[in-house]
Amino acid sequence: MHQQLNQERSGEAAESPLHQYKPHAGDWKEGDPSWKGGKGKNMIGALNYLASEGVNSVYFLTMNVTGDGDDVWPWTSHDERSRFDCSKLDQWEVIFSHMDRLGLMLHVVTQETENDQLLDSGGLGLQRRLYYRELIARFGHHPALVWNFGEENSNTDRQLSQFSNFFEDNDPYRHPVVVHTHPGQYDRVYTPLLGHPNFEGPSLQMGNMQDTHSETIKWIQRSREAGKNWVVCLDEIGPADTGVKPDADDFWHDDVRRFALWGNLMAGGGGVEWYFGYRYAHNDLNCEDLRSRANMWRLTKIALDFFQEHLPFSEMMSMDELTSDGNDYVFAKSGEIYCVYDPDGGEIRLDLSGQLGAFEVLWFDPRSGGGLVEGKTVTGGKREVKLGEVPEGIGQDCVALVRKVKE
Repeated sequence: MHQQLNQERSGEAAESPLHQYKPHAGDWKEGDPSWKGGKGKNMIGALNYLASEGVNSVYFLTMNVTGDGDDVWPWTSHDERSRFDCSKLDQWEVIFSHMDRLGLMLHVVTQETENDQLLDSGGLGLQRRLYYRELIARFGHHPALVWNFGEENSNTDRQLSQFSNFFEDNDPYRHPVVVHTHPGQYDRVYTPLLGHPNFEGPSLQMGNMQDTHSETIKWIQRSREAGKNWVVCLDEIGPADTGVKPDADDFWHDDVRRFALWGNLMAGGGGVEWYFGYRYAHNDLNCEDLRSRANMWRLTKIALDFFQEHLPFSEMMSMDELTSDGNDYVFAKSGEIYCVYDPDGGEIRLDLSGQLGAFEVLWFDPRSGGGLVEGKTVTGGKREVKLGEVPEGIGQDCVALVRKVKE
């Protein structure tokens, strides 16, 4: 509807016209899909570009009526709630099927804070049931998909429980269900859902990205104690006017890389997705050129590749107490492999007491990537084992990988 098109709004980006993604026209390739005589090529191109940079998930709204964008809904009109636009939904399916081919997970955000009371006054009534059933029936077959009950959600814990049970009863593929909330409201929103048999975890928004590591650890531990392990993802970082800046404003994204990206992964989190703050060009509502954050995609892929190539991460857990520096992140499988991320690049002393034998130390650069750099071999059994000097060329933050030497 765009009733406030291009008008400044307090604490929000201005509403923008429908996306065109013209900078990505050249990323569409022969044989890629389109519809109605060539429509959709630029959007397909944008997804091609993200996948080429190693991105493997995209979050998007399927309904933002009266919300920040106010330009997406599955119905035949802005004010309709029971009749669905089959042609539009067929176009969505073209996009989603192409995402499958590219290896992009569908993170389906079903509503946002401005409209989470729009259907049935927030309850699970006829309108919401129709909406959820249509989404499940049309798109539930996609293999990599997460259902999100809403951005900065304000539904009650009873309603969220009902939503979770509804998806469990109606989604034959049992895709994970999660919910996003405001910073500072984690305990109020997530605590009542701990142990819920049909709820899979928080979609964290961090007002202060430096809290990412501790908050991720907190909900992993609390969910484990409640008997239902959660996947804890970071899906938005603050401040809201900043998020991830364009490369032109913050090429190395030092704070984002250290505290958000490696902070979540080194806690055992499920990964990150990036929000673009409203004070900068190519923001969350008007971004047309995804190359504006090309180096952020590269830095993210470096971290992802490191975890996939060098760590048995599904068998590891946070053990930050094993170094003497309170700023270090330690992710480990005790006695076998220890990964230490030092955001400052200082001397690392690792507690290997009770772990006998030799351990090889290898170094990794989170900014430049590349292969592992060989370091020294150390002997376990001591409370403070010095891992040696950081190799020349690895500056600022660094990763030390300590692996048991097989006899």
